[in-house]
Amino acid sequence: MLKTVILSLSLSLSTLFSFSQDKPNVVLIMVDDMNDWVGAFGGNQQAITPHIDALAEKSIIFKNAYCSAPLCNPSRTSILTGYNPSTTGVYGNSKIFRNIKGFENTITLPQYFNQYGYSTVAAGKIFHSPRGTGQKPKPGSDPGSFEIEQKGGLGSTYPKEDNRFQHGIDYSIYKEGSHFKRSFDWAGVDVKGETTNDWKSADYCAQFLEKEHNKPFFLACGIFRPHLPWYAPQKYFDLYNVDNIELPKTIKTDLDDVGPIGARSVQKKLHRQLVEKKKWKEAVLAYLANLSYADACVGHVVDALNKSKYNKNTIIVLMGDHGWHLGEKEHWTKQTLWEEAAKTPLLIFDPRNKTKGVSTKIVSLIDVYPTLIDLAGLPLKEDLDGQSIAKLVSNPNTEWNELAFTSRGNGNHTLRNENFRYIVYSDDFEELYDHRIDPMEWHNLANDVSQKEVLKMFRKELKKIVK
Repeated sequence: MLKTVILSLSLSLSTLFSFSQDKPNVVLIMVDDMNDWVGAFGGNQQAITPHIDALAEKSIIFKNAYCSAPLCNPSRTSILTGYNPSTTGVYGNSKIFRNIKGFENTITLPQYFNQYGYSTVAAGKIFHSPRGTGQKPKPGSDPGSFEIEQKGGLGSTYPKEDNRFQHGIDYSIYKEGSHFKRSFDWAGVDVKGETTNDWKSADYCAQFLEKEHNKPFFLACGIFRPHLPWYAPQKYFDLYNVDNIELPKTIKTDLDDVGPIGARSVQKKLHRQLVEKKKWKEAVLAYLANLSYADACVGHVVDALNKSKYNKNTIIVLMGDHGWHLGEKEHWTKQTLWEEAAKTPLLIFDPRNKTKGVSTKIVSLIDVYPTLIDLAGLPLKEDLDGQSIAKLVSNPNTEWNELAFTSRGNGNHTLRNENFRYIVYSDDFEELYDHRIDPMEWHNLANDVSQKEVLKMFRKELKKIVK
């Protein structure tokens, strides 16, 4: 009988091990504040991002992917919990979703994979505030979501606040202690790329991929740049010539037909200074340089995977957490409901899938959680707000008519479909833009009687989402 029990146990373990080995690994790469200026996504043809572009060539590129919130913590919380900000109530950077009634026991994306036999490891910024297991939580963190988290800081050990470059900007326009007063700065600095924290995060993941693993893994790598301040090794600034920098297209009347809440969100004083002091091109160059630096970090991880034994059975998901304005609508940073802040790159590479190409379908980062479950063959999780886009990974041109939903604070929402962007603010002011003829969202059509039915459709759809 003992032999029978041992044999039965042996067969069970063998079956479990075989089951684990058949499951695809996952590498999730999230780049902070990355808009669609990546070369493969076409937002800015001057962007030098060879590593992401090379990955994109063998992936499904989602050129119309949108965040759930144009701010780090609510966006990342929605991606990793699978719930919209309107569901959890996490609209800002100070909230911890587990402190909200009903979400104390939320199973996050890495925890779900862990439940089904995956090792879960993270380096860099995945949740808004990375904290290792056993450490005291702070806003935006979730200790325990990953089995192992890299220890160390974010961003870079570059110039301190009292040694900034400042570029002639009058920072008195900001409140004392404000994020912009502390961080709106840029410079190419004399440091070796491999000494920066972003590179260390990438290298942590690269070294993980070089090791032997006896069960499938979910590996997440967060790259902090191009988040402010825009400090990066000088060689990435040297990739660009400031005289050749092309500025985003703008018109003087752009803000004439936006609502008061939208108008108040704009960094108009900062933009005026950058224009008057002829620093606009420099700032754009700095963003591009930091994006190129982030691209190199991404490349380090992908190169390690390509050289590893896991390259034929590892799904890669690369995304930003939201977009970023660089002067469009006289605005800098994120935190608007317009296209520049809501749109972000998303690509999915599944080595088991021979399809590659571009999908122009409207998708959301809220869809990443159910999509990875689907692609990995795990049981579906029925309560998620997003839905699997796995069928678009198999066929990027398949029929798809979904909307992307983005929130900025309670009561301020936008919906995006293939042709239009609809915005409504908490004061009931509405904006409507026809992307077929107005991709920069310069002309608000909400008062155009010919768009009455379009507005009615969006209002109806929004009520289905925000109860």
